[in-house]
Amino acid sequence: MRRCLECAQKEPDRACVDCQYFIQPSPLRRVPSSPVRVLLEDGYGKQYPARILVLSTTEFGLETEAPVPGRYVIRLQENLWVEVAGVSFKGKNNVHLFDILCVHRKQETARRLSREEYQLLAGSTGELIYEVTRHLPEHLQDLVREKLLAEVEKSELINALKVGVVMKYESGRFRFLSGQADLGLPMEETEKLMRQAIRQAEHRREVIISADGKKVFDLHCVPFDYRSGGLLALDITGVIEKERKMHRQEMQVYREAIAAVTGGRLYLVSSGEIEKVVSEGMELARGEVRQSRDIPEARRAMREALPVLDSRRQHAIALCLTEALANALKHAGGGCWQARQSGDTVRIIVQDRGPGIKTSELTRATLMQHYSTKNSLGCGFTLMLYYADRLYLNTGSSGTVLILDFGIMPAEGLTGLNQ
Repeated sequence: MRRCLECAQKEPDRACVDCQYFIQPSPLRRVPSSPVRVLLEDGYGKQYPARILVLSTTEFGLETEAPVPGRYVIRLQENLWVEVAGVSFKGKNNVHLFDILCVHRKQETARRLSREEYQLLAGSTGELIYEVTRHLPEHLQDLVREKLLAEVEKSELINALKVGVVMKYESGRFRFLSGQADLGLPMEETEKLMRQAIRQAEHRREVIISADGKKVFDLHCVPFDYRSGGLLALDITGVIEKERKMHRQEMQVYREAIAAVTGGRLYLVSSGEIEKVVSEGMELARGEVRQSRDIPEARRAMREALPVLDSRRQHAIALCLTEALANALKHAGGGCWQARQSGDTVRIIVQDRGPGIKTSELTRATLMQHYSTKNSLGCGFTLMLYYADRLYLNTGSSGTVLILDFGIMPAEGLTGLNQ
Protein backbone atom coordinates (compact mmCIF):
# COMPACT_ATOMS: atom_id res chain seq x y z
CA MET A 1 0.00 0.00 0.00
CA ARG A 2 2.98 2.28 0.54
CA ARG A 3 4.57 1.52 -2.82
CA CYS A 4 2.84 4.36 -4.69
CA LEU A 5 3.61 6.84 -1.89
CA GLU A 6 7.29 5.94 -2.04
CA CYS A 7 7.27 6.18 -5.84
CA ALA A 8 5.70 9.66 -5.66
CA GLN A 9 8.55 10.78 -3.40
CA LYS A 10 11.49 9.04 -5.09
CA GLU A 11 10.38 8.97 -8.73
CA PRO A 12 7.75 11.71 -9.15
CA ASP A 13 8.19 11.81 -12.95
CA ARG A 14 7.78 8.07 -13.52
CA ALA A 15 4.55 7.30 -15.39
CA CYS A 16 2.08 5.01 -13.66
CA VAL A 17 1.28 3.26 -16.95
CA ASP A 18 4.86 1.92 -16.96
CA CYS A 19 4.46 0.40 -13.51
CA GLN A 20 3.49 -3.29 -13.28
CA TYR A 21 2.11 -2.74 -9.78
CA PHE A 22 -0.42 -0.13 -10.98
CA ILE A 23 -2.30 -2.61 -13.19
CA GLN A 24 -0.92 -6.15 -13.07
CA PRO A 25 0.64 -7.49 -16.30
CA SER A 26 -1.69 -9.76 -18.28
CA PRO A 27 -2.64 -10.45 -21.90
CA LEU A 28 -5.57 -8.05 -21.45
CA ARG A 29 -3.57 -5.15 -20.01
CA ARG A 30 -3.40 -2.51 -22.72
CA VAL A 31 -2.21 1.09 -23.11
CA PRO A 32 -4.40 2.83 -25.75
CA SER A 33 -2.55 4.40 -28.69
CA SER A 34 -3.84 7.74 -27.39
CA PRO A 35 -5.62 8.45 -24.07
CA VAL A 36 -9.38 7.96 -24.23
CA ARG A 37 -11.33 10.99 -22.98
CA VAL A 38 -14.30 10.24 -20.73
CA LEU A 39 -16.39 11.93 -18.04
CA LEU A 40 -16.77 10.67 -14.48
CA GLU A 41 -20.18 11.47 -13.00
CA ASP A 42 -20.78 11.23 -9.27
CA GLY A 43 -24.05 10.50 -7.49
CA TYR A 44 -25.00 14.20 -7.49
CA GLY A 45 -24.56 14.62 -11.24
CA LYS A 46 -21.25 16.48 -11.00
CA GLN A 47 -18.89 15.58 -13.82
CA TYR A 48 -15.10 15.35 -13.88
CA PRO A 49 -13.06 15.09 -17.10
CA ALA A 50 -10.80 12.05 -17.22
CA ARG A 51 -8.47 10.20 -19.55
CA ILE A 52 -8.07 6.41 -19.74
CA LEU A 53 -4.29 5.85 -19.78
CA VAL A 54 -4.24 2.07 -19.29
CA LEU A 55 -6.93 -0.58 -18.87
CA SER A 56 -7.92 -4.20 -18.59
CA THR A 57 -11.36 -5.78 -18.67
CA THR A 58 -11.75 -5.14 -14.91
CA GLU A 59 -9.75 -1.94 -14.23
CA PHE A 60 -9.10 1.55 -15.55
CA GLY A 61 -6.02 3.66 -14.95
CA LEU A 62 -7.40 7.20 -15.11
CA GLU A 63 -5.91 10.67 -15.05
CA THR A 64 -8.49 12.88 -13.36
CA GLU A 65 -9.07 15.42 -10.61
CA ALA A 66 -12.13 13.52 -9.35
CA PRO A 67 -11.94 12.84 -5.58
CA VAL A 68 -10.62 9.37 -4.69
CA PRO A 69 -11.97 7.17 -3.19
CA GLY A 70 -15.41 7.59 -4.68
CA ARG A 71 -17.94 5.91 -6.98
CA TYR A 72 -18.66 7.22 -10.45
CA VAL A 73 -20.41 6.40 -13.70
CA ILE A 74 -18.66 6.54 -17.08
CA ARG A 75 -21.06 6.74 -20.03
CA LEU A 76 -19.29 5.24 -23.01
CA GLN A 77 -22.29 5.16 -25.35
CA GLU A 78 -26.01 5.84 -25.20
CA ASN A 79 -26.79 2.29 -24.03
CA LEU A 80 -23.47 1.47 -22.37
CA TRP A 81 -22.19 2.83 -19.07
CA VAL A 82 -19.73 1.60 -16.47
CA GLU A 83 -19.78 1.98 -12.69
CA VAL A 84 -16.28 2.43 -11.22
CA ALA A 85 -14.73 3.02 -7.81
CA GLY A 86 -11.44 4.81 -7.17
CA VAL A 87 -8.67 3.01 -5.29
CA SER A 88 -6.93 5.54 -3.08
CA PHE A 89 -3.67 3.65 -2.46
CA LYS A 90 -2.84 2.98 -6.12
CA GLY A 91 -1.52 5.85 -8.20
CA LYS A 92 0.02 9.26 -7.63
CA ASN A 93 -0.59 12.89 -8.47
CA ASN A 94 -3.84 12.87 -10.51
CA VAL A 95 -3.44 9.30 -11.82
CA HIS A 96 -5.47 6.65 -9.98
CA LEU A 97 -6.68 3.10 -10.38
CA PHE A 98 -10.45 2.59 -10.71
CA ASP A 99 -12.05 -0.83 -10.30
CA ILE A 100 -14.90 -1.70 -12.66
CA LEU A 101 -17.87 -2.57 -10.43
CA CYS A 102 -20.55 -3.10 -13.06
CA VAL A 103 -21.02 -2.76 -16.81
CA HIS A 104 -24.55 -1.76 -17.81
CA ARG A 105 -25.69 -2.64 -21.30
CA LYS A 106 -29.06 -2.16 -22.94
CA GLN A 107 -30.67 -5.30 -21.53
CA GLU A 108 -28.03 -6.80 -19.23
CA THR A 109 -25.24 -6.13 -16.74
CA ALA A 110 -21.82 -7.68 -16.23
CA ARG A 111 -18.80 -7.49 -13.91
CA ARG A 112 -16.28 -6.83 -16.67
CA LEU A 113 -15.96 -5.38 -20.16
CA SER A 114 -16.83 -7.65 -23.06
CA ARG A 115 -14.32 -8.40 -25.79
CA GLU A 116 -15.92 -5.86 -28.14
CA GLU A 117 -16.11 -3.16 -25.44
CA TYR A 118 -12.49 -3.78 -24.50
CA GLN A 119 -11.41 -3.50 -28.14
CA LEU A 120 -13.44 -0.32 -28.51
CA LEU A 121 -11.38 1.32 -25.76
CA ALA A 122 -8.02 -0.44 -26.04
CA GLY A 123 -7.67 -1.51 -29.63
CA SER A 124 -6.56 0.60 -32.54
CA THR A 125 -9.13 1.86 -35.02
CA GLY A 126 -7.84 -0.61 -37.59
CA GLU A 127 -8.23 -3.57 -35.23
CA LEU A 128 -11.78 -2.60 -34.32
CA ILE A 129 -12.84 -2.13 -37.94
CA TYR A 130 -11.21 -5.44 -38.89
CA GLU A 131 -13.13 -7.19 -36.11
CA VAL A 132 -16.56 -5.78 -36.99
CA THR A 133 -16.15 -6.47 -40.71
CA ARG A 134 -14.66 -9.96 -40.62
CA HIS A 135 -18.10 -11.58 -40.95
CA LEU A 136 -18.89 -9.72 -44.19
CA PRO A 137 -18.61 -11.49 -47.55
CA GLU A 138 -14.94 -11.65 -48.48
CA HIS A 139 -15.35 -9.60 -51.66
CA LEU A 140 -16.83 -6.69 -49.62
CA GLN A 141 -14.46 -6.65 -46.64
CA ASP A 142 -11.68 -4.50 -48.12
CA LEU A 143 -14.10 -1.95 -49.62
CA VAL A 144 -16.07 -1.52 -46.38
CA ARG A 145 -12.91 -1.33 -44.26
CA GLU A 146 -11.44 1.35 -46.51
CA LYS A 147 -14.56 3.51 -46.27
CA LEU A 148 -14.87 3.05 -42.50
CA LEU A 149 -11.22 3.94 -41.93
CA ALA A 150 -11.59 7.11 -44.01
CA GLU A 151 -14.62 8.24 -42.00
CA VAL A 152 -13.02 7.41 -38.65
CA GLU A 153 -9.86 9.30 -39.59
CA LYS A 154 -11.98 12.41 -40.19
CA SER A 155 -13.61 11.99 -36.79
CA GLU A 156 -10.25 11.41 -35.08
CA LEU A 157 -8.90 14.57 -36.68
CA ILE A 158 -11.78 16.58 -35.20
CA ASN A 159 -11.14 14.99 -31.79
CA ALA A 160 -7.43 15.78 -31.99
CA LEU A 161 -8.00 19.40 -32.95
CA LYS A 162 -10.50 19.85 -30.09
CA VAL A 163 -12.35 22.50 -32.06
CA GLY A 164 -15.31 20.62 -33.45
CA VAL A 165 -18.17 18.27 -32.75
CA VAL A 166 -20.07 15.67 -34.77
CA MET A 167 -23.72 15.02 -33.91
CA LYS A 168 -26.65 13.16 -35.38
CA TYR A 169 -30.09 14.78 -35.52
CA GLU A 170 -33.12 12.51 -35.41
CA SER A 171 -36.73 12.91 -34.29
CA GLY A 172 -36.12 16.45 -33.09
CA ARG A 173 -33.05 15.67 -30.97
CA PHE A 174 -29.28 15.93 -31.38
CA ARG A 175 -27.11 13.00 -30.29
CA PHE A 176 -23.39 13.53 -29.64
CA LEU A 177 -21.11 11.26 -31.68
CA SER A 178 -17.59 12.61 -31.35
CA GLY A 179 -15.47 15.70 -30.85
CA GLN A 180 -15.64 18.39 -28.19
CA ALA A 181 -18.81 17.87 -26.18
CA ASP A 182 -18.69 21.27 -24.45
CA LEU A 183 -18.33 23.37 -27.60
CA GLY A 184 -21.06 25.80 -26.49
CA LEU A 185 -23.13 25.73 -29.68
CA PRO A 186 -26.21 27.98 -29.90
CA MET A 187 -28.57 25.03 -30.27
CA GLU A 188 -31.66 26.97 -31.35
CA GLU A 189 -29.94 28.38 -34.45
CA THR A 190 -28.19 25.05 -35.06
CA GLU A 191 -31.45 23.09 -35.03
CA LYS A 192 -33.08 25.66 -37.31
CA LEU A 193 -30.31 25.15 -39.89
CA MET A 194 -30.51 21.37 -39.52
CA ARG A 195 -34.27 21.38 -40.15
CA GLN A 196 -33.75 23.58 -43.18
CA ALA A 197 -31.23 21.11 -44.61
CA ILE A 198 -33.60 18.18 -44.05
CA ARG A 199 -36.56 20.06 -45.51
CA GLN A 200 -34.64 21.11 -48.62
CA ALA A 201 -32.81 17.77 -48.88
CA GLU A 202 -29.45 19.45 -49.44
CA HIS A 203 -26.27 20.33 -47.58
CA ARG A 204 -26.48 23.62 -45.72
CA ARG A 205 -23.58 25.65 -44.36
CA GLU A 206 -23.68 28.75 -42.22
CA VAL A 207 -21.36 30.74 -39.97
CA ILE A 208 -23.05 31.84 -36.75
CA ILE A 209 -21.98 33.81 -33.69
CA SER A 210 -22.76 32.84 -30.10
CA ALA A 211 -25.22 34.94 -28.11
CA ASP A 212 -22.44 36.62 -26.13
CA GLY A 213 -20.53 37.40 -29.33
CA LYS A 214 -17.39 35.63 -28.10
CA LYS A 215 -17.44 32.55 -30.36
CA VAL A 216 -17.84 31.94 -34.08
CA PHE A 217 -18.98 28.56 -35.43
CA ASP A 218 -18.87 27.07 -38.92
CA LEU A 219 -21.86 24.71 -39.22
CA HIS A 220 -22.32 21.99 -41.84
CA CYS A 221 -25.68 20.18 -41.92
CA VAL A 222 -26.14 17.10 -44.12
CA PRO A 223 -29.59 15.44 -44.50
CA PHE A 224 -29.75 11.63 -44.28
CA ASP A 225 -33.46 11.21 -44.96
CA TYR A 226 -36.71 13.10 -44.39
CA ARG A 227 -36.31 13.17 -40.59
CA SER A 228 -32.61 12.83 -39.75
CA GLY A 229 -29.26 14.34 -40.61
CA GLY A 230 -25.68 14.87 -39.52
CA LEU A 231 -24.01 17.97 -38.10
CA LEU A 232 -20.36 18.98 -38.23
CA ALA A 233 -19.73 22.11 -36.15
CA LEU A 234 -16.32 23.78 -36.01
CA ASP A 235 -15.28 26.48 -33.56
CA ILE A 236 -13.40 28.90 -35.84
CA THR A 237 -13.03 31.67 -33.25
CA GLY A 238 -9.30 31.13 -32.90
CA VAL A 239 -8.79 31.06 -36.66
CA ILE A 240 -10.62 34.35 -37.14
CA GLU A 241 -8.77 36.01 -34.26
CA LYS A 242 -5.47 34.84 -35.72
CA GLU A 243 -6.39 36.18 -39.16
CA ARG A 244 -7.39 39.52 -37.66
CA LYS A 245 -4.15 39.74 -35.72
CA MET A 246 -2.10 38.94 -38.82
CA HIS A 247 -4.07 41.51 -40.82
CA ARG A 248 -3.46 44.17 -38.16
CA GLN A 249 0.25 43.40 -38.16
CA GLU A 250 0.37 43.48 -41.94
CA MET A 251 -1.49 46.79 -42.08
CA GLN A 252 0.87 48.27 -39.49
CA VAL A 253 3.84 47.41 -41.71
CA TYR A 254 2.18 49.04 -44.73
CA ARG A 255 1.12 52.03 -42.62
CA GLU A 256 4.65 52.70 -41.41
CA ALA A 257 6.21 52.15 -44.83
CA ILE A 258 3.78 54.42 -46.68
CA ALA A 259 4.00 57.14 -44.03
CA ALA A 260 7.80 57.04 -44.25
CA VAL A 261 7.88 57.22 -48.06
CA THR A 262 5.40 60.13 -48.18
CA GLY A 263 7.00 62.06 -45.34
CA GLY A 264 4.01 61.46 -43.09
CA ARG A 265 1.48 62.89 -45.56
CA LEU A 266 -0.39 59.65 -46.34
CA TYR A 267 -1.93 57.64 -43.52
CA LEU A 268 -3.58 54.23 -43.68
CA VAL A 269 -6.20 54.26 -40.94
CA SER A 270 -8.56 51.69 -39.42
CA SER A 271 -12.35 51.81 -39.61
CA GLY A 272 -12.54 53.14 -36.05
CA GLU A 273 -9.98 55.86 -36.74
CA ILE A 274 -11.61 56.95 -39.99
CA GLU A 275 -14.95 57.57 -38.25
CA LYS A 276 -13.31 60.12 -35.98
CA VAL A 277 -11.56 61.88 -38.87
CA VAL A 278 -14.77 62.02 -40.95
CA SER A 279 -16.74 63.71 -38.15
CA GLU A 280 -14.24 66.45 -37.33
CA GLY A 281 -14.97 70.08 -38.20
CA MET A 282 -18.02 71.81 -39.69
CA GLU A 283 -19.78 70.55 -42.79
CA LEU A 284 -19.71 72.93 -45.77
CA ALA A 285 -21.36 70.82 -48.47
CA ARG A 286 -22.16 67.25 -49.46
CA GLY A 287 -23.39 65.34 -52.47
CA GLU A 288 -23.56 62.05 -54.35
CA VAL A 289 -22.15 60.87 -57.67
CA ARG A 290 -23.86 58.13 -59.66
CA GLN A 291 -22.89 59.08 -63.20
CA SER A 292 -20.20 61.17 -64.87
CA ARG A 293 -22.38 64.26 -65.28
CA ASP A 294 -22.69 64.49 -61.48
CA ILE A 295 -18.99 65.35 -61.14
CA PRO A 296 -19.18 68.94 -62.57
CA GLU A 297 -22.16 69.59 -60.29
CA ALA A 298 -20.11 68.39 -57.31
CA ARG A 299 -17.27 70.77 -58.25
CA ARG A 300 -19.68 73.69 -58.53
CA ALA A 301 -21.31 72.94 -55.15
CA MET A 302 -17.94 72.64 -53.47
CA ARG A 303 -16.61 75.93 -54.95
CA GLU A 304 -19.69 77.78 -53.70
CA ALA A 305 -19.22 76.37 -50.21
CA LEU A 306 -15.50 77.11 -49.87
CA PRO A 307 -14.19 80.30 -48.27
CA VAL A 308 -12.53 82.86 -50.56
CA LEU A 309 -9.22 81.27 -51.57
CA ASP A 310 -6.31 81.87 -53.85
CA SER A 311 -7.41 80.70 -57.32
CA ARG A 312 -4.58 78.16 -57.57
CA ARG A 313 -5.55 76.59 -54.24
CA GLN A 314 -9.20 76.47 -55.22
CA HIS A 315 -8.29 74.87 -58.53
CA ALA A 316 -6.14 72.23 -56.74
CA ILE A 317 -9.02 71.29 -54.42
CA ALA A 318 -11.47 71.04 -57.32
CA LEU A 319 -9.03 68.91 -59.32
CA CYS A 320 -8.47 66.48 -56.44
CA LEU A 321 -12.22 66.17 -55.85
CA THR A 322 -12.69 65.39 -59.54
CA GLU A 323 -10.04 62.66 -59.48
CA ALA A 324 -11.40 61.08 -56.29
CA LEU A 325 -14.98 61.04 -57.61
CA ALA A 326 -13.85 59.66 -60.97
CA ASN A 327 -12.17 56.76 -59.16
CA ALA A 328 -15.30 56.08 -57.08
CA LEU A 329 -17.45 56.13 -60.21
CA LYS A 330 -15.10 53.89 -62.19
CA HIS A 331 -14.37 51.25 -59.56
CA ALA A 332 -17.47 51.31 -57.34
CA GLY A 333 -20.23 52.66 -59.57
CA GLY A 334 -20.39 55.91 -57.62
CA GLY A 335 -20.05 57.30 -54.15
CA CYS A 336 -20.76 60.23 -51.86
CA TRP A 337 -18.66 63.24 -50.93
CA GLN A 338 -18.58 66.07 -48.45
CA ALA A 339 -16.49 69.13 -47.71
CA ARG A 340 -15.75 70.12 -44.11
CA GLN A 341 -13.74 72.86 -42.46
CA SER A 342 -11.82 72.79 -39.20
CA GLY A 343 -9.88 75.99 -38.46
CA ASP A 344 -7.55 76.70 -41.34
CA THR A 345 -8.03 73.25 -42.94
CA VAL A 346 -10.54 72.24 -45.62
CA ARG A 347 -11.24 68.51 -45.69
CA ILE A 348 -12.64 66.67 -48.73
CA ILE A 349 -14.13 63.24 -48.01
CA VAL A 350 -15.05 60.70 -50.72
CA GLN A 351 -16.63 57.36 -49.80
CA ASP A 352 -17.71 54.39 -51.93
CA ARG A 353 -19.05 50.86 -51.46
CA GLY A 354 -16.73 49.14 -53.90
CA PRO A 355 -14.51 46.08 -53.38
CA GLY A 356 -11.65 48.13 -51.97
CA ILE A 357 -7.94 47.80 -52.63
CA LYS A 358 -6.19 44.51 -51.88
CA THR A 359 -3.61 44.74 -49.13
CA SER A 360 -0.95 43.37 -51.47
CA GLU A 361 -1.67 46.20 -53.95
CA LEU A 362 -1.67 49.08 -51.45
CA THR A 363 1.85 50.37 -51.93
CA ARG A 364 1.74 50.25 -55.72
CA ALA A 365 -1.81 51.59 -55.90
CA THR A 366 -0.96 54.62 -53.77
CA LEU A 367 2.68 55.37 -54.54
CA MET A 368 3.55 54.18 -58.05
CA GLN A 369 2.90 56.79 -60.72
CA HIS A 370 0.51 55.68 -63.49
CA TYR A 371 -0.10 52.33 -61.73
CA SER A 372 -3.72 51.27 -62.17
CA THR A 373 -5.68 48.09 -61.56
CA LYS A 374 -9.39 47.42 -61.39
CA ASN A 375 -9.48 48.21 -57.66
CA SER A 376 -6.66 50.76 -57.38
CA LEU A 377 -6.97 54.52 -57.05
CA GLY A 378 -5.50 54.90 -60.52
CA CYS A 379 -2.85 57.31 -61.77
CA GLY A 380 -4.85 60.28 -60.39
CA PHE A 381 -3.73 59.39 -56.89
CA THR A 382 -0.21 60.72 -57.45
CA LEU A 383 -1.82 64.02 -58.44
CA MET A 384 -3.89 64.09 -55.23
CA LEU A 385 -0.80 63.26 -53.20
CA TYR A 386 1.02 66.17 -54.88
CA TYR A 387 -1.64 68.83 -54.15
CA ALA A 388 -3.08 67.74 -50.76
CA ASP A 389 -1.26 68.48 -47.52
CA ARG A 390 -2.38 65.24 -45.92
CA LEU A 391 -4.37 62.16 -46.99
CA TYR A 392 -6.16 59.48 -44.99
CA LEU A 393 -7.11 56.15 -46.58
CA ASN A 394 -9.28 53.33 -45.29
CA THR A 395 -10.07 50.50 -47.66
CA GLY A 396 -11.59 47.04 -47.38
CA SER A 397 -14.17 44.67 -48.83
CA SER A 398 -17.00 47.01 -47.75
CA GLY A 399 -15.61 50.06 -49.55
CA THR A 400 -13.02 52.83 -49.54
CA VAL A 401 -12.85 56.15 -47.71
CA LEU A 402 -10.42 58.78 -48.99
CA ILE A 403 -9.88 62.01 -47.06
CA LEU A 404 -7.82 64.94 -48.37
CA ASP A 405 -6.74 67.84 -46.16
CA PHE A 406 -5.83 71.25 -47.61
CA GLY A 407 -4.37 74.07 -45.57
CA ILE A 408 -6.05 77.37 -46.52
CA MET A 409 -5.29 81.06 -46.18
CA PRO A 410 -8.62 82.85 -46.85
CA ALA A 411 -8.32 86.17 -48.67
CA GLU A 412 -11.15 87.68 -46.62
CA GLY A 413 -11.43 85.68 -43.41
CA LEU A 414 -13.79 82.71 -43.67
CA THR A 415 -16.51 84.33 -45.77
CA GLY A 416 -17.84 81.93 -48.40
CA LEU A 417 -18.58 82.94 -51.97
CA ASN A 418 -22.19 81.99 -51.46
CA GLN A 419 -22.61 84.55 -48.67
